[in-house]
Parts: sequence; C-alpha cells; structure tokens
Amino acid sequence: MKKLSFPTVKLGNFICEVKEKVKNSGISQDDFTVYGVTNTDGITVTNNKASDDLGNYTVLRENQFAYNPYRVNVGSIGLSLPGTFGAVSPAYVVFETNGQISNEFLLYYLKSSLGINLIKWYGDRGGVRSALRFSDLKKIDFPDITLEQQNKLLIKIKKLDELLCELYKNLSDDKIEILRQSILQQAVEGKLCEQVPNDEPASVLLEKIKAEKERLIAEKKIKKQKSLPPISEEEKPFALPKGWEWCRLGEICQFVGGFAYKSNRYSKRSSNLIIRLGNVKNDRLLTEINPVYIDDVYANETDQYKINIDDILVTMTGTRGKRDYFYSHCITADDLSSYNLFLNQRVGCLRSIALILPAYLVKFLKSQTILDYIFATETGTANQGNIGSGNIMMIPLPIAPLKEQRRIVEKIDALFLLCDEFEHNISEAQRFSTQLMEAVLQEAFSVQEATKSAQVIEFHPDQTTPETELLAAARGKIREDTWEHLRKRALEIANEES
Repeated sequence: MKKLSFPTVKLGNFICEVKEKVKNSGISQDDFTVYGVTNTDGITVTNNKASDDLGNYTVLRENQFAYNPYRVNVGSIGLSLPGTFGAVSPAYVVFETNGQISNEFLLYYLKSSLGINLIKWYGDRGGVRSALRFSDLKKIDFPDITLEQQNKLLIKIKKLDELLCELYKNLSDDKIEILRQSILQQAVEGKLCEQVPNDEPASVLLEKIKAEKERLIAEKKIKKQKSLPPISEEEKPFALPKGWEWCRLGEICQFVGGFAYKSNRYSKRSSNLIIRLGNVKNDRLLTEINPVYIDDVYANETDQYKINIDDILVTMTGTRGKRDYFYSHCITADDLSSYNLFLNQRVGCLRSIALILPAYLVKFLKSQTILDYIFATETGTANQGNIGSGNIMMIPLPIAPLKEQRRIVEKIDALFLLCDEFEHNISEAQRFSTQLMEAVLQEAFSVQEATKSAQVIEFHPDQTTPETELLAAARGKIREDTWEHLRKRALEIANEES
C-alpha cells in the first residue's frame, strides 16, 4: 500500500451497512425502481432484473452509497441523489454515513487515485479477482479532519475539477476526429498548402501517366481497361486551384480484386498470410486478428494476388448505411517484414501506375468528399453493404502537382501527429484529475509545503506528474492555457510557407 502523508482514521468509524431487503420493506415490488452502478455515471436507473422476484434485492434510499464489490476497484461506486427510492442487486454493497463526514467528500475520496489504491489494497484476497466486502471497506484509511475541513477541501477539489474540465472539454475524441476530417478536406480542396507557380502542373503529370500506362499495356505488363467517361461538372463538388486537375481514380490506378481462398486449403501457421476484411482498418493492418495462413503451394498458385509495398488496400463490404467500411491502408515494408500477404475477396487493391504518391492517394480516400461519393453508390441487402470495383474506379479525384503532393503529405502527417497528441492528452488529463484528491490532502496537512511560494505549473502529459506539480495544483495554480501551445502549434504548421 502507498504510504499516506497525512493522519488518518478508519472509515468504519463513520459508516454502517444497509441490509434492508425488498421483501421485508412492506412495499410492493412493483413500486421499486432497479438501479445499477457504473464508474462513469455512478448510480443510474437500469431496470435490469436478474429475476422477476426482487425479494432479495437491497433497498436503496437517498444519500446512500452502493457499489459492486468486484468493480469498485475501477471507481464503480455511486451516491444516491435526494428523492431516490429503489433497489439494487443483492450482490451490491449498500452503506450510509453517520453524518460525521461529508458524503460528497467521501465519494471523491474513494474514486480518487488514492482511494482506488486503498480499495485495491484492502480488497486483495489473493485470488484472480479481488473483492471489497463491507468489512474490508471499514478498514480503509480516511483523512482525520473535521467535517468543516472536508467541506472546505471539497470546494477546492470541485474548483480544480471544473478547471480541468474546461482545459480539455474542446479535446473530446469526436471533436478531434472532426479536426482530422477538416484537415483532409482542406487538403483535398487544395487549401492546405500554398501553390508554387513553378511546380509542373497536374495536367502535364496526367499526360505522363497516360503515356506510361500505354507503354505498360503495350508491354503486356498491365491489361487495357475500359475507357472511363469524362467527369461532368455536376461531379465536381468544388473548384480546384490553378495547376490542379480532376481525374477518375481508374485513370491513375490499377484495381486488383481479391481471391476467394478455400477454407479447406488453409494451413497451420506459415509465412503466407491472407488479408481479410477484418484485418484492414484506416492506416492499420491488423495481422493478429483471426489470422489465416496458406502453404507455399497454394501461395504460388495464387501469386497474382500477392500484396506489394505501396499497394493501397480498401475494404468493400460492411454494414449497409453505417459507413463502417471502405477503410484504406497503404502497405509499408514493415507490413511485409513477417509475412507474404495475399488478397482475400472483398478486399480491393489499388496500384498507382506512376507519378502519383500512394501516401497522397490513401489520405484523399479518407476525405469526406470521397467517402460521400463512394457511399452514394452502395448496394447490398438490408444489412450488408457493398461497394463495387467499377464505382471505386469512377471516383473523381483532385490531383495536385507532384511536388505539392509531397508537401500535402508532409503537412497532413505533421497535423495528424498533433491530433494524436491531443487524444493522448485527454486520457492523461483525466488521470491527472484523479490525483488531485491526494494532492489537496497533502497540501492541507503539510505546513512546510504550504509556506513555500506557489508555483505555476504546466501539465506535460508525456511525463509522470511530479509531486511538486501536484502540490501546486492543490493550491489552484494550474495554467489555464495548458494545451493552448498545442493548438497554436497546429495553426503554425497549417500556415507555414510550403
């Protein structure tokens, strides 16, 4: 157990267990609301009943605590609101305080990193699963401070919590995803990088690609494809910058469809791995998900479906109307370092003919413009959605000059790294928040620390938060612009001269 830096008393001095059963309450079972407990929302209405007979359920009234003995070690405990009347599973522990301590302060304490540490210590039964019984709960060390002191500290804790919430409220996962899409959309529309007049225009680039394509066809290295119709004005959702051109994906790429590998020819683990729908996500290849292998004989027979570096894989089947597919990933050398990879059915492969960066293509395929176009062509049954190879090759694609393609890829990568950092900061900020209780208590009891000049701290999520910083946080000295430098840096990168 972590050594505590403040005087304590046992929690058992202030709490008593509630064992009132529904069957002994004298109230009809139909009048009881069933509650549950989560680590995020505390006590909530669930009405999930393990059985129709609630007789053995424990009655829950207002201002009482409830927790699952097996889940309290992850913060799954709650305090019932005024007016609460219902029941919880007999597996839950229900208790109340004797009025000598603050209910709200106790809840914060038990859900803090310090409280969780104590719960794990006293609930450890030496088995696979730990459980905190009420007898264990009574042993927990509680700060030896008056009710008045608890209420004062509670005000400080709430203030710090509000400040932290303000710091990362704009960094929620959904907003970061919106930011990523905004970056991609600006790139697709040619607004992410400045155009350089000396860059060879995309029109010349497309002529070179056409010539290279004809050469490869003449040498029988690729097959001649059916001519694609010109792009109509209605298919162009926005105007392109000077030097850019519209073209169909099929003009610059080959499409390779996957093979229907027979399950009776699967082998035990080998160096040949089949890539199926579940293995492909956006910018990730999950080779460990339900891996399927084939032997060298089968691999040689299906060599034309072997995946190469810079191939772009796309998933072509998913749930209709959900947009939970058309994931895309560009194959890297790392992807091929352990296995030879082979293309399964409903996984498509796009191969750039020449002079188009695969990294540029795979990023643009994730933009809202492209996704809107391709999902408008979706077919299938009530549940299963499909995208055809013909519609993929018809995608109207904005093409930038080759040099600008490189600048766009570099800038997207830099901005996406910042988005990743934002996401990391969210979880780290939440972890930091749980440490505040301990810091506040240390501050309250440490006369020596209290006499030191207060520091203004800046939380750096990639480091373990030093004790001195937590103490400064306990004094309310957290900078309000903790992550502002990240947002500022994102804007700087977006506005850098290309």
